[in-house]
Amino acid sequence: MTDLFERRPADEPGLRFYATGVPWHLPVPRGTLPDLLDAAARRYGSRTALATDATRTGFRALSRTAARIAPALSRLGLRRGDHLAVLLPDCPEAVVLCHAAWRLGAVVVPGDLTHRRRALSHAVIAAVPEDRLPEIAASGDRAFLRAVVTVRTAPERRGGSSRTGRHTSSPVTDPAPDEWTPGPARTVEGRRPGPGSRTIPGQRSGPGSSYTTGSVDARPRRLPVDIVSYRDLERRPAGRPDDLRDWDWSGGTEPEDVAVVVHRRDGTRVSLRHRNLVAAAHQIVAWHTGPVPRRPRLLSLVPLSGARGIALVTAALLAGARTVMVPDGDPCGALRAARRHTPTVLFAPPADLRRLLERPPHEREALATVRTVVTAPLDVATGELVRTALGAHVVETYGPAAAAGVALANPLTADARPGTAGLAVPRARARIAVEGFPEVDVLPGHAGELLLRGPQIGDQHGRPTGGWLRTGRLAVRGPDGFVTLLGSGDGGDGAHGTAPRH
Repeated sequence: MTDLFERRPADEPGLRFYATGVPWHLPVPRGTLPDLLDAAARRYGSRTALATDATRTGFRALSRTAARIAPALSRLGLRRGDHLAVLLPDCPEAVVLCHAAWRLGAVVVPGDLTHRRRALSHAVIAAVPEDRLPEIAASGDRAFLRAVVTVRTAPERRGGSSRTGRHTSSPVTDPAPDEWTPGPARTVEGRRPGPGSRTIPGQRSGPGSSYTTGSVDARPRRLPVDIVSYRDLERRPAGRPDDLRDWDWSGGTEPEDVAVVVHRRDGTRVSLRHRNLVAAAHQIVAWHTGPVPRRPRLLSLVPLSGARGIALVTAALLAGARTVMVPDGDPCGALRAARRHTPTVLFAPPADLRRLLERPPHEREALATVRTVVTAPLDVATGELVRTALGAHVVETYGPAAAAGVALANPLTADARPGTAGLAVPRARARIAVEGFPEVDVLPGHAGELLLRGPQIGDQHGRPTGGWLRTGRLAVRGPDGFVTLLGSGDGGDGAHGTAPRH
């Protein structure tokens, strides 16, 4: 069988439907996610990177805040290769914590509170909403947990009491006083583990220098869990040690390091390396070049609890675009944010699109500035309803979690095929193989299992290194190169944002 990935795909039928300016041989720099953010901060400065209904965060501010919080996470015990569980709704604090952990070489485990057990199974630090802390504490899911970072996600109440609580943590119920130790300031400044108790990440003095590590991890499975407010992480503690002040945070991560671990609903997990997410970001930006405005504003309803949501935010940082975030995908909140930020591109799963279309027409006028809607493959009725109600170009896409949510997409031209998953994005390849025999391709026009390959695809159990990813999806590929998905799939990964929000 001819290897379609290594061969120059000059005869691939789908290439002629690429939009003008979209190359197949997409150059992807070998870098890390902290490198990408720092480059965006230098290039775009104070331009807004993340926005919510009431706040805005610039590129430079995002980079500086992540660099400031990274030492605080280190003092709490987060080390290279450790897991940081992010169980937050879509908010700027979640993005900052992810980039702070990546600067340390740590692994981000996104998730939601409904299915938190797998995310917390090996986490050293967990970031949770402040009002849900008692629920997390009572669950007992803290085998390796050393600290919990609480983030105020609910809007503050107006009045004297809320103003006082603006700089202090809200009181929480302490279900286990012997294991949960409140005290944000003391935790950040004084709970730094000794050098002999944990593996300490090495510091590079120059390119090619090896890492110097400490002793092996000898921590017990049960330790006192400290509660830390996110606002206290942002403060610079007095008398900060010189070794942390002089640390070169940009040199602690390699492209081959695991950046994100995603737990799929079928019980398996996917590991995405820095190079996978950087490649996915470049593929998204390259595909949406051209008809998209020079400074697009993205209204994203794709949750950060999945790989696709993280890849979209990363791509927006690369492109210098503003990402408008809506916690929990609430349709009223989405329309309110759209009215304030006038988005040009809407990323939304089909379920969220239907919820938006159920709103009265005068409320949907907030989406009048949207020119492009990016979603999963839609049925004919829903597709026509979206195009008629919003008057926007609909781009249907598909991507499993193992591919960072990026694999197939319809072009932003009149050549798009409604109802299909589209063409393989730049540097990606797609095959239709006989079910149960992944080495054998089906005859043209016949149904089979969809297989994918590309630089954005991470590590998944059962997939050989450098081999084809078996998606488990039944699909047909037409002579024009467009792939049509059949059935609803195994539902194991919420591949393109179809997983319901909780």
